[in-house]
Amino acid sequence: MTRPRPDVLLLDEAEARRVAGLYDLPVTGIIGLLIQAKREGLVASLAEEMNRLREQGNFRIHDALYRRVLEMEKEE
Repeated sequence: MTRPRPDVLLLDEAEARRVAGLYDLPVTGIIGLLIQAKREGLVASLAEEMNRLREQGNFRIHDALYRRVLEMEKEE
């Protein structure tokens, strides 16, 4: 019995992104994953999730990107 290939592989390494590029595999960051989760109804608020990343995860999100994501997803 063969196992199906995963639809998503989560990695946080520059080398992994480079190798993915060599194989023309799509690469999405955490913000992209949050946007997709919001669109699929899995996340109620992008602002809340990005704030949680900033505060609890010590994750840096540039203010301009933060505002652009909220504007793009009509949360502003």
